[in-house]
Amino acid sequence: MRPQKLPDRLLERLWMKMAEMYGHRWTSSFGEKADPAGAWSSSLKGLNGQQLAHGLNAVAHKGDEWPPSAPAFRAMCLNPAPETLGLPAVDDAFHRALTGSYRNKVVRAAANATGIFDLRHGRTEDAALRRRFQSTYLIMVQRWCDGLPLDAPVQAAIGHDSQKTVAELADEQAEQLLQARIAKQGIPQCGQAAREALLASLSIRRGGQVHV
Repeated sequence: MRPQKLPDRLLERLWMKMAEMYGHRWTSSFGEKADPAGAWSSSLKGLNGQQLAHGLNAVAHKGDEWPPSAPAFRAMCLNPAPETLGLPAVDDAFHRALTGSYRNKVVRAAANATGIFDLRHGRTEDAALRRRFQSTYLIMVQRWCDGLPLDAPVQAAIGHDSQKTVAELADEQAEQLLQARIAKQGIPQCGQAAREALLASLSIRRGGQVHV
């Protein structure tokens, strides 16, 4: 059975951090004390401390004057931007990949999966190549964040990236991350029942969204 709210101890810690960051803007909008039965507790149900830390890092990195909504903060927790994790931003990572600067292991893994030859002969203005690299890099960032192996194969995309919507690219990323988790957990990759069981346990739904 899925939790219906964020554990009180995590909610209280989050409230304290948000109040420190936003002061009166936070307390005047959401109250001085955390409400275990409130919208934030229910919106953030299922998240763990590490995911909340990702969200707080993202908030600090953005530097907005006003706090985010609960759904927006949940998205930051589940899909942290590379730069909030201490990794190169997408543009920086793409430049490093083009110039062969692979000191960062996540950039190196993304470059290998994208294709070293293509990157060596690519240009900054090559939009299609950038989209390919970005899609692969974000997969590697999520693998690194989840503690999954970076050298696991990335499934080749079907069709040209420029013809795909953001939702379709997100679907591909979610599917590839699912396969990596299957491999890590030793779950048989044949059989619909095994796959559906893992999907249910991870609460992954189509559209690239992850709900825990």
